[in-house]
Amino acid sequence: MIKSLKPVVLLNIPFKIEESEIIRELRLPKYKSLKEIPEENIAGYIKKAIDIGYTLISGKGCYRTVKIEKVFKDHVTCDISATLFQGSNMVKLLKNCDYATLLVCTMGPEFENKIDEIKEKEPAEAFYLDRVGAWMADYFADPVERHIETEINKNGYNKTFRFGVGYGDWKLPVQAEVLKVTDAHKIGVSLNEAFILNPRFSVSALIGWERKMSPTSKASVEHPS
Repeated sequence: MIKSLKPVVLLNIPFKIEESEIIRELRLPKYKSLKEIPEENIAGYIKKAIDIGYTLISGKGCYRTVKIEKVFKDHVTCDISATLFQGSNMVKLLKNCDYATLLVCTMGPEFENKIDEIKEKEPAEAFYLDRVGAWMADYFADPVERHIETEINKNGYNKTFRFGVGYGDWKLPVQAEVLKVTDAHKIGVSLNEAFILNPRFSVSALIGWERKMSPTSKASVEHPS
């Protein structure tokens, strides 16, 4: 039984801010922990940014599964839309899939608001906060994906890789439809006039439900007559 044919909302997603990942985000690959960083001021900024993250970040996600109907040469249709999946990337991703799950996740607006509040008076502190936010935005896509993967596996499918809106030829204007069908307003995510997610530390993506095929199976692609 596919439970996510209707929107699913996840609130208060647990999280851990990894020192090593933030250090990597800052392009300091020689170091794995704050203790290893010789510049005490840099280590201090990173620690403060992480501490603030624990007080202001609130992970939320939502997702919805749709049934794939037809795979054409340049787009894929599903049971609720003929416009969600446009472009060659969608054809490649979904050609062997019966379903696809759209997801949106966010860390909420409070952390972003803190950056905006201090960026003029405390630019260095705002910079390190921004790097924490950049990593944590993608972080929350992982637990949402694990929820989706569990349902995919229970129903006898394999998952494809996660494909983000705006990559390749899956253009940003589709964000409006993605947010609508996933009920993203329930987790506080909206769009600006350039189709960028608000809060900006948010992610939208797609995961396909790929059929378990034998090595000799060949996917067929339908073309419009």
